[in-house]
Amino acid sequence: MKSGKPRITAQIAGRALHPLLRPFAVGYFLTACAADLIYTQASVFVRHSVPEFADITEWLLIAGLVMAVLAAVVALIDLLGERQFRDLPDLRMYAAGSALVMALEMYNLHLRLSIGADAITPTGLILSLAATLVLLVTPSQNWARMYR
Repeated sequence: MKSGKPRITAQIAGRALHPLLRPFAVGYFLTACAADLIYTQASVFVRHSVPEFADITEWLLIAGLVMAVLAAVVALIDLLGERQFRDLPDLRMYAAGSALVMALEMYNLHLRLSIGADAITPTGLILSLAATLVLLVTPSQNWARMYR
């Protein structure tokens, strides 16, 4: 691997786009998981009196998926544009973890759109927790270090 900073292909105003987009996707997914936890702990009476709360998680998942797709496209542009990114030791784990999170959240969103609020307990919560766990264990330090 060459020393020095890699040439970042996907940038705007001299700033790399991937480290600007990925935290939004992660934040939306983590917030959806937190909202699922709150929803599952609410009593049955509260759930039925405020059904809009379940809609919030759908919007969080949609926003997270949009940002994740944008981050993936930008990461692919950087990956194809600079060899130093391709030489990262944990690149495959990072890509696989990101793809797994997107697949889990797409399925989670599909269930919510087809079943409604009933999909949150317990399946939606389990999917949100699984995606959060994958986000936590996916190595991203080397990837983030390349942008500094």
